[in-house]
Amino acid sequence: METMDLELKKILDKYEFASVQVLHATKEGVDLHLSLGKLDIEEDIDVTSDTIYRIASVSKIVVALAAMKLVEEGKMNIYEDVSKYLGFTLRNPNHPDKKITLEHLMTQTSSITDGFDDPNKGYDAVNGPSIHVPLKEILTNPDYEYYNPKTFLEEAPGTRWLYSNFGCGILACIVERVSGKLFTDYIKEILLDPLEIDGGFRAGQVVKKDKIASLYDYDDNGYKKLRTGERFVKYMFPIYPLGDNFRGPAGGLFISAKDLSKIMIMMMNKGTYNGIKLFEEKTILEMEKVHYDGFIPDKQYAAKGLQLCHLPFYTKEPLLGHFGTAYGLKSFMFYNRDNGYIFMCGGSNYKIIKERNISEIQNDLFEYLTKKYEK
Repeated sequence: METMDLELKKILDKYEFASVQVLHATKEGVDLHLSLGKLDIEEDIDVTSDTIYRIASVSKIVVALAAMKLVEEGKMNIYEDVSKYLGFTLRNPNHPDKKITLEHLMTQTSSITDGFDDPNKGYDAVNGPSIHVPLKEILTNPDYEYYNPKTFLEEAPGTRWLYSNFGCGILACIVERVSGKLFTDYIKEILLDPLEIDGGFRAGQVVKKDKIASLYDYDDNGYKKLRTGERFVKYMFPIYPLGDNFRGPAGGLFISAKDLSKIMIMMMNKGTYNGIKLFEEKTILEMEKVHYDGFIPDKQYAAKGLQLCHLPFYTKEPLLGHFGTAYGLKSFMFYNRDNGYIFMCGGSNYKIIKERNISEIQNDLFEYLTKKYEK
């Protein structure tokens, strides 16, 4: 464990947490990486710099990178009707004359929802069971048992922001259709393997499975284990035909903070990491620019790039990245021109700051890190 200064220690001492990773990097590399707590409390296993987390919605950045690689290669266009790539016509039934684009999917403005927590129909209903749910059926067939008319907003594509995990899953299916490869394999081929990252969108792809952190809920009765590495591996979704693997990509990347920093530093360097050119500069710049700056009720951020949130609260120049929340975990990855920040926590006594909709520990760390590193 690296030595932390007294101010950072004072911040972290305010909170109960199962495990915490705090990382800062510049374009040149990592210069702060703290690993605190337990990978598994009951087994008394310490967290290390190699501990791997399921990082929840920070994963969406990596899904967008996969799509943008195909855009870079001229195989897709972000303003094109996604029907061209899916192999079937996708429309919001309330606006059958309006196309849905890749840009819509990556800015959460596609008008496609998760189904509003309907336990019987739509994305939310099928996001747990390991059953084959053809993407075409759940999106286009009103007679299909899991079709949900609430999947589609009354508003037209491009006119309203609404957070959608389903939209990210559809994006991964488009990657499969266009690349001709499983999304989980394609992202390893173009990004994870070149960067020598031990991780993936399937827990079974992780080499050091014993490094996967357990995740915990925390309340007045203490910690409750919600997920273990063993459970993540055991309950993976089966592999379905190309274009039907929409469950998992929106939040399912398993990766350590140290390995995630390679992706972050690559983006800070506009496509290159340690001499390895993975993307054209124009590709990263396209992801980073504002593609939607309308009303975002979430309050976590002010505008949206292509799966990159623009966070304006802590620095003169907005930070770009994403938050993650699932199974007790909270995470973030944000960067700007000169500094990058990663946080992963396997469970804590989170309290939410309503006016910003982020947890107090995340807010305190943002304030500490940006004060320390931003000029």
